[in-house]
Amino acid sequence: MTTFGFLLKSMFRRKLLVTLSMLSLTTAFLLFILLRSVAVLFSGVVADVSDVRMQTSSKYAIIFLLPHRYGEEIASVDGVLDVTHASWFGGAFKEGDDSAMTFAVDPTTYFEVYDDYLISSEHLSAFVELRTAAVAPEAIMERYDLEVGQKVPVTSPIFPTSNGEPWTFDLVGTYRSKNESEADFLPFLFHFEYLKEAAGVSDVGWYTFTIDDPEQSAEIAQIIDSKFENTSDATKTMTESQAFRDFFAQMGDISLMMNGIIGAVFFTMLLLTANTMIHSYRQRIPDLAVLKTLGFSNAKVARFMLIESLLFCTTSAAVGIGFATLALHGIGPFLPSGFVLTVTGPTLIWGAFIAVGLGLVIGLVPAISASRLVIVNALHTR
Repeated sequence: MTTFGFLLKSMFRRKLLVTLSMLSLTTAFLLFILLRSVAVLFSGVVADVSDVRMQTSSKYAIIFLLPHRYGEEIASVDGVLDVTHASWFGGAFKEGDDSAMTFAVDPTTYFEVYDDYLISSEHLSAFVELRTAAVAPEAIMERYDLEVGQKVPVTSPIFPTSNGEPWTFDLVGTYRSKNESEADFLPFLFHFEYLKEAAGVSDVGWYTFTIDDPEQSAEIAQIIDSKFENTSDATKTMTESQAFRDFFAQMGDISLMMNGIIGAVFFTMLLLTANTMIHSYRQRIPDLAVLKTLGFSNAKVARFMLIESLLFCTTSAAVGIGFATLALHGIGPFLPSGFVLTVTGPTLIWGAFIAVGLGLVIGLVPAISASRLVIVNALHTR
């Protein structure tokens, strides 16, 4: 029998107890991956947002609109390059689904500011020229089975039509981002002029602009906000990456809550798994004495116990992480646009670190006890 086979046979000596314990630990790692994915999303570190773009919105909340003239004043600030604007539309492509981000934008300037968005010249020209035009990212095209050239009905609780019917947009093109991590965060875009004429809205939701020196972002933000400080429409300016984090922070410190739950889960699993390993050790004291009688050294017996503990934890972790990855892939299509749960590299590293650390901690006491075991006393316990 190989050493690995011996360890497996020893670990599953009490099959039901060990199997149930492994299922519990597997569930713990499954929850770890799921909760950490939520925590990563709400900490705003999934999307790799450029720091050369900044955003100016209402000081109080993004739902408050800003005067259209603010765009010209922002453009006059030294260091500011291109300026565009967008407004949250809250669109729903089918009944009961309001999960897709939908923005009313200025087509002429939007793709100048977002120069990392790729759109064909044909689609961009159609977007600029047609008042009812819209373009959609590839993710939304696939999710709602849309095709270029079709008319897309969209309802909005923020801007309902006077007759209660959906808005209708002409889907003239599609676009994508150079940065693959942004693929699921891209919005459905339509012509602001259509919103302005149909809903009588002249103000905009927020301004986005590029700057020539990211190191001057704090100074530029202060200059812009000071321009509107004493008006009824005070502003808050920050880098787009910070604005992304603040958007999720409005929903509460989800990241802190998820990490707290993870800590509670693993503390419980630590106690449960440690109890299982200690109980298993006590049941095998006579067997360990026999091994020592056959010539196994104290260090080798201790090493067996420690490796068995590591095997128990790492196997459970691998299965749990595998199931969690499949679960995230399965629920992805049902999440709102922009809510992308992924298993990041740091999460996997933390999972491996926890599995190994847990194995060492719960295996240490049985390993030390096994190394100090006196053969005569151990055989007497049979």
